[in-house]
Amino acid sequence: MILSPSSLRHRLVLGAAGVGLLFAVVFGVVAAWRVNHAADQAILAALKSRLELARDEVAPNGSIRQDAGSPHTDLVQVLDPEGAVRASTPALAKVGPLADIAGVRAGHGVQTRVALSHPDIDLAVLAVPLTMSADRGSPQGTGALVVAVDVEGFDSAATHLLGLLLAGLSAVVLAMTALAWILTGRTLSVVARITEDAEAVRPRDLAAGLPVPPRDTELARLVGALNRMLSRLHQSHATELAFAADAGHRLRTPLATLRAEAELASRETDPAELTAALARVVDDADRLASIVDRMLARSRASRPDPEPVRQSLGQSSTRWHRQAELAQVTLDLHIDEQVPPDARSCELVEIVEPILDNALRHTHPGGRVDIDVRTAIGQPAMLEVSIANTGLPIPPDLAGRIFDAWVSDRDASVAGGLGLWLARETARDLDGDIELVQDPAATVFRVRLPLAGSA
Repeated sequence: MILSPSSLRHRLVLGAAGVGLLFAVVFGVVAAWRVNHAADQAILAALKSRLELARDEVAPNGSIRQDAGSPHTDLVQVLDPEGAVRASTPALAKVGPLADIAGVRAGHGVQTRVALSHPDIDLAVLAVPLTMSADRGSPQGTGALVVAVDVEGFDSAATHLLGLLLAGLSAVVLAMTALAWILTGRTLSVVARITEDAEAVRPRDLAAGLPVPPRDTELARLVGALNRMLSRLHQSHATELAFAADAGHRLRTPLATLRAEAELASRETDPAELTAALARVVDDADRLASIVDRMLARSRASRPDPEPVRQSLGQSSTRWHRQAELAQVTLDLHIDEQVPPDARSCELVEIVEPILDNALRHTHPGGRVDIDVRTAIGQPAMLEVSIANTGLPIPPDLAGRIFDAWVSDRDASVAGGLGLWLARETARDLDGDIELVQDPAATVFRVRLPLAGSA
């Protein structure tokens, strides 16, 4: 099996194996040190025990009693002051000095290891100073008492323990790697099933969502979030489909009307009637283009840059007054002095213009339309624009759904039913709103939009 770094499962398995190996190395080093230390302490304790027993078997002149040689004192040497062997137990009868007399005299004792070939044995040696008298020509002075322990059993036990430790740690690393492989395979198999289910989702299946894993809490939360997202997409998709279908159906008649007007205009011979017909064609085409532009603008993902309130309204007021003059309606635009000079708002003209257009169209000649711009009471960061007209009030059956798409009191009109809907949806996209207020004196549309740059 070749582990690929691009695979999440392989990376998790490699990580688990690396952690297990690191643990095994650290634990193995510490455990090996502890085993060797314990073995050294056991050997030292055995040497000290044998040293105490050997002192009782050695005479003042350095000789060893003939009855010595118990298992605890069978490896004993006595070195004279010159470093030669003065006496030894039978097991060491043909063995030379096991310790350096100079080193023994220099300290309180010497501990070392000696490997013998005859007999073939490994010894741990402890030599301590020993004061002895002269004997048979050997001088008196400070020699050394040497005791030894066969360390083969200790080394064998330590090696055995270390072997078991190595095997155990290797098994732990392999077990961790195998367990990581199994667990990640099980977990990622659920992810694979979710991926396959997601690949199979079609637009008509958005509402159903993906199957939720029954036993994996984290994955269940993830799938739940995905299902909620799919539900929102389904709602948006259904809304867009319905809107597109309805728009195609509704715009077919205005386009047909526009075509008919153009054909009729082409047949006119009276210059005055031809000019009027062409003016109607241009007006209807402009209104249709305005609706399309506003629908496209509303589909933009980001908000437009805010524009100065006073400047944008001032630039548009000339056009609005001309429209009011043509409709023989008095138009008054008032901007309250409490509106900061640097106040800015997004798409203010685009939202106000369709409302004003409706107001001018539904106000009889001689009436008036008032536009009042001020900050909202108690909310200086909100701009409030009221468009009031003295025309006939909106019918009760139409007032409750005046902001719905394709609701209008005019049949087969290019602008009918979309202007107010687009205006309110745009305002709501900007965290604002539009409401209708009716009283016997006037019909008022109140626009509320957030301000940017207000003091």
